[in-house]
Amino acid sequence: MSSGIYYSITMKDLVIIGGKAPGHLQVRRDRYRRIIAADSGYDTACRLSITPDEVVGDFDSTDRADELIAMGYKPCPRDKDDTDAAIAIRRSSGIYDLIGGGEGRIDHTLSLLAAFRTIAPPSIWYMLSDTLVSVSGCISFTAPRGTDVSIIPLDEAAVTTDGLKWDMANVLLSGTFISQSNRVECERVCIEAASTVFLRFFPSDFPSVRFFDGKEMLCL
Repeated sequence: MSSGIYYSITMKDLVIIGGKAPGHLQVRRDRYRRIIAADSGYDTACRLSITPDEVVGDFDSTDRADELIAMGYKPCPRDKDDTDAAIAIRRSSGIYDLIGGGEGRIDHTLSLLAAFRTIAPPSIWYMLSDTLVSVSGCISFTAPRGTDVSIIPLDEAAVTTDGLKWDMANVLLSGTFISQSNRVECERVCIEAASTVFLRFFPSDFPSVRFFDGKEMLCL
């Protein structure tokens, strides 16, 4: 079973949405096919010195609505079925990284998870206090011993691990049971997930994590 991480830099898009985002993040423009911002995600993009290719949303939460309208963008209706974040995800190729969406309203978080289920989950999700990587299939990674990692299923997933403090053998993770605050114990950690799970790292730890598909290091 091969890795479910999407790491081909020619395929991925970048979606930037509202909510708490990292204070600093180095974004290489050449890694992304397109960059799409949703509403106040445009404010985040400006703060991170990122120029989006497209901005969508109803512009009710951005501080730069007048600027966007002057640039020729037309806000969508405020009363609509999709959230601004879901609109941006639908505008992507379906293979994308995500910035923002952290530590906000619980209904926004739940609707974002619903968009992951009905459209597609992000490959990497950068928030202020969390960095998540979505995985399905087999993957391995290296990280310093003691690195904190939680394994969170998008729905339900049978998971097997090797190299963690509390390893699992075909354990069913679900909305009622996750692997929270597990820790790296070995030089390399191997994870097999029958369906999509998120690996959650502290943003300060994430730069030291290296992912592998077999012997090949993945370029995330």
